[in-house]
Amino acid sequence: MEKFYPGEEAPDTIIGSNEDDVIIDKGGNDWIDARAGTDRAFGGAGNDRVVGGPGNDQVYGEGGNDHLSGDDGRFNHRIAGEDNDYLSGEAGDDVLYVGDGRDWLRGGEDSDTFVFQFHNPTPGLHNPMPGIFPEQGPEPDVSTILDFDPAQDTFAFDAKGLYNDGFGANFINNAGLQSGYPVDTFYSGKATGANGEHVVVITDRSFADGSAAASAISGETAGDIIVYHDSKTHTANLAYVTSANHVDVFAHLSGFQNVSNLASLHLTASDFTFV
Repeated sequence: MEKFYPGEEAPDTIIGSNEDDVIIDKGGNDWIDARAGTDRAFGGAGNDRVVGGPGNDQVYGEGGNDHLSGDDGRFNHRIAGEDNDYLSGEAGDDVLYVGDGRDWLRGGEDSDTFVFQFHNPTPGLHNPMPGIFPEQGPEPDVSTILDFDPAQDTFAFDAKGLYNDGFGANFINNAGLQSGYPVDTFYSGKATGANGEHVVVITDRSFADGSAAASAISGETAGDIIVYHDSKTHTANLAYVTSANHVDVFAHLSGFQNVSNLASLHLTASDFTFV
């Protein structure tokens, strides 16, 4: 049976149990840690920090500029094996942290940042996220962003050695010396036109997998990021180059029926930052 934790209009610190919890806060700038279990946590109005903890969690920022994590947070140990989470920022400029397992993320209104900590997330269990999405796709470690809008949203990659590293951060810094800078070299267009840029968006053809996309471009090195249309899953995929023609696919953007949908995003270097 779920345990219920109500919040107040004033700033709260709410620590859940290691069982299944429902945490509903009303207002204020709150700190919420749901801890272990299959939890539902609602931040309410205010600028909140909400951590789902171990387990398959649903985390809602609601109003305000919120920081949301389905795991234990960016600076704590990684959680392996059971962590399939749903994060929803809703209104406000939110930061959503993509950890291990298969996560679903919705930024909602306003300008949101999706922070990736690992290019090789640990798979979660194959059970579905309770009450939200059924199990989908063959990859239990690939998360899905449901509403990325390049006009106001941003990808951020936790680069090892840049500013304050999150625990286990393993992206390579391909920006400047300062956290938050965009990628230093960027290309968007036909696969044959790419030549060693640190982020490459392929807009002229689809691929069956990430290795095929990597093989279609030239000059890629470990740490580069490729964005391509996947003809099997009908998603736009983000993939991290591990070696020549080999990648880790670490994220899907949902709702891309064909490569033209990806081209119409008009992604630029400013959409890809390093922290």
